Amino acid sequence: MLLAVEELAKAPFCLILAYPRPEESLVNERLAELRSLGITHVELSGPKRLPGGLEVLGKGHVGVVVAARLHGRKVALKIRRVDADRASLAHEAEMLELANSVGVGPELLAHTDDFLVMEFIEGPRLPDWLASRPTRAQVAWVLRRLLEKCRQLDEIGLDHGELSRAHSHVLVERPDALRPEPRLLDFESASNRRRPANLTSICQYIFISGLAGHVKAILGPVDKEILLRALRAYKHHMSSETFTAVLEACGLKDI
Repeated sequence: MLLAVEELAKAPFCLILAYPRPEESLVNERLAELRSLGITHVELSGPKRLPGGLEVLGKGHVGVVVAARLHGRKVALKIRRVDADRASLAHEAEMLELANSVGVGPELLAHTDDFLVMEFIEGPRLPDWLASRPTRAQVAWVLRRLLEKCRQLDEIGLDHGELSRAHSHVLVERPDALRPEPRLLDFESASNRRRPANLTSICQYIFISGLAGHVKAILGPVDKEILLRALRAYKHHMSSETFTAVLEACGLKDI
């Protein structure tokens, strides 16, 4: 369902703008803010639901995410929850801009304290994509690219913070292509003030814990002891040599 932003002033749609307590004054204030950003429509679709059956792309502790239109372009719009544990989305915007500086994450298009307007990324979550029976070559390519992106974040000192449980933080764009592209999402827990652990976290999630069974069935077994040694060496000294050793331990060096 595609709604003009003016419709968000009415119940039940106002819940999207100020979840979970859509007071009229706040809804009107946020509506004016949306207009100033150039948002003209909001699309109600997605796997998550708000009360009243309102379909959205995502709902977390900090915000609600919906598809929207910015000057005719489909975008992702994150809206800060009224009861969020932070007064602003400014930090997340700053972290996403830092990730964008090395080509990682959805492109940040605009932001205020209450809204993030981002590139809309379409594709299945990584676990769902792996379950769809991609080819061995596709899986190897996607995992190699994902590890490279985590390495890029490590290099700039930005820790995503959620990659040890990355089931909802990696989408696979162009899933049927010869070379699909993994995309990292959701930088609300990211920080450049702690030691980055992106590569070690994603490797543990893919090869040791969460997705290990799926990946083993497609790519074959990984020697976990060798991988853990390589990750410890990488954590101690994040160099191109130790990164290459991690790739080799994962069976992805020559992809």
